[in-house]
Amino acid sequence: MVYFQAARFVCFVLPHPDARYCLRLAARNSDSEKNKPPRLRSPSLNSLHRLALSGNPNSGKSTLFNELTGLQQKTGNLPGVTVEKKSGQFSYKKKRFQIIDIPGIYSLHARSADELVATSLILDNSREAAELFIFVADATQLRKSLFLFLQMQEAGCELILALNMFDLAEKRGLMIDLDLLSRELGVPVIPISASKKTGITELQDCISSYALQTPVPKQVVHTKAETFYTRIDTVLEKVQKWEAGKIYERSGDKWDRYLLHPVWGYLSFFLILFVIFQSVFFLAELPRQWIESGFLILGTWLGTLLPQGPINGLLVNGVLPGLSGVLMFLPQIGFLFLFLILLEDSGYMVRATLLMDKVMRKAGLNGRSVIPMISGVACAIPAILATRTIAQPRDRLITMFVIPFVSCSARLPVFVLLVSLILPNERFLGVFNYPGLALTGLYLLGFSAAFGTAWLMNRGMKKQTQDLFLMEIPEYRLPHWPVVLRQIGSRCMSFITEAGKIILGVSILLWALSNYGPADFHSGGAQTQTPLEESFAGIGGKAIEPLIAPLGYDWKIGIAIVSSFVAREVFVGSISTLYHIDNPDDHDSIIQILGREDGISGATAVSLVFFYLFALQCVSTMVVMKKETGGWKWPLIQFFFMGTVAYLSALIAYQLLS
Repeated sequence: MVYFQAARFVCFVLPHPDARYCLRLAARNSDSEKNKPPRLRSPSLNSLHRLALSGNPNSGKSTLFNELTGLQQKTGNLPGVTVEKKSGQFSYKKKRFQIIDIPGIYSLHARSADELVATSLILDNSREAAELFIFVADATQLRKSLFLFLQMQEAGCELILALNMFDLAEKRGLMIDLDLLSRELGVPVIPISASKKTGITELQDCISSYALQTPVPKQVVHTKAETFYTRIDTVLEKVQKWEAGKIYERSGDKWDRYLLHPVWGYLSFFLILFVIFQSVFFLAELPRQWIESGFLILGTWLGTLLPQGPINGLLVNGVLPGLSGVLMFLPQIGFLFLFLILLEDSGYMVRATLLMDKVMRKAGLNGRSVIPMISGVACAIPAILATRTIAQPRDRLITMFVIPFVSCSARLPVFVLLVSLILPNERFLGVFNYPGLALTGLYLLGFSAAFGTAWLMNRGMKKQTQDLFLMEIPEYRLPHWPVVLRQIGSRCMSFITEAGKIILGVSILLWALSNYGPADFHSGGAQTQTPLEESFAGIGGKAIEPLIAPLGYDWKIGIAIVSSFVAREVFVGSISTLYHIDNPDDHDSIIQILGREDGISGATAVSLVFFYLFALQCVSTMVVMKKETGGWKWPLIQFFFMGTVAYLSALIAYQLLS
């Protein structure tokens, strides 16, 4: 009672906009104050308070997390974007908060890996557990959100209810009595729009003024779902009303009649993929030329600035060719990320998932495997992590196993280079770009290989239960361009930093191995230039040449393939170094030199395309696979299976064309 009176004093004396919410919470707690642990003293300004964001999938938690912390976690208009906890910090009114973004779930009864992570974080009773949960609910679908909210409340969680997309609810004519909703639920209720950054300050005010107390031990909820929904319907009948004369119809219903149609839906899906890969070549051409020119100027400047010697050779012929060999393809990768983000944020990605559900069931999977596989177009590593939303361990294993067959962004530089050797950069019927058509076919072939492998694994692995596939269809949304641009920048920077470290190291090592050999040690350094054939790289390449000769590869290509087992994108820089291309920053120069009689023939280029299409050449993917499966068994099976498919495909292609 003392606490309740103190809260009343704060409410009427201090002009805090959200004091009334904390007063209601005090009133709720006053009756049972004797049975609860004593309140803590006013928290120290330097102490770190632990918060957590929870809610249903696709409710806007990650967007709110980014706004509060200033971090750039991935967001999207589809369920299951967050598959593991993300943490960050922020300060407000001289108080410091640590906040974690918990994967979205629909209830505390976990089935899949991401649901287990979320449930364990919510029901955590350790000293590191969250003191306060900010429950993010979709204001347009409050009935669905409140089920998990009531479960968490009954489990003993301290909650603040953040009604996200409140502006959208008002636009549709949905009126919510916030004061009455707060009284009915006994928690502060704050309307926000995370994407438009409205209500964030009010939410921070409420968090800062919230009287934190010793957390009550949380417990598993056993109340039946019918009981919760009875209460939800009772509450919503009081607090929700529709504006008179305003009937809302989902704007996406008209589009869905075509995009989810048994015939037009599949045609639309393949048309979208076709347009994306045509645009990747067309739109990226001019930025690629700018990057080529920049590296060419930089290489010429360094060559004249530095004296002739090992340092000059290392930088001009080792480091720059390796880095520029990937960076000049950054525009294609950037536009690929752009289209993927637009598909996610618009809501089409979920439609594609539902559309492909029937197809995936022929391979023993369901539509839940589609999103990770499509995400593999960007990178296999987050795609494998995204399989945590799949409840059945067998289905999840099959999906993780086949994801690397989907062509990722690291393959794109290799494909662009090799396709340019095979096909002219001309247009078919004045509209269609030949390399773009080939790239579309390669990506479809990768998906087909993934589907075929899944079908084989399904035949060999018994399925114990049939997993029911249910997924919420989000509304179509226009992209929020500042968020889209930040995501593109973040993903491109991640690609540059992650690939750059590997490429830099491999380029330096490859330059050293191709410029020095055993003769340098025997001659005492008198020999100024070791022929490539007599270098360490040349000796190693000739050692494996009998194995790769049936594929049409010489020892130089063999060295490039071995070096690219660390990361596929290393291949382009390695080829530039090994073929002594004077202008490795000029894409046309590379094509001209490699197209010579002593370069790479058309049949060899086709063979290389098939090899890189199917081979698992990514150490990071194998490490993540080992982490997710709990051992090296499946990563090694995956590596040798994909390697066998790649070798046989490349062998058949070369023998048929040569």
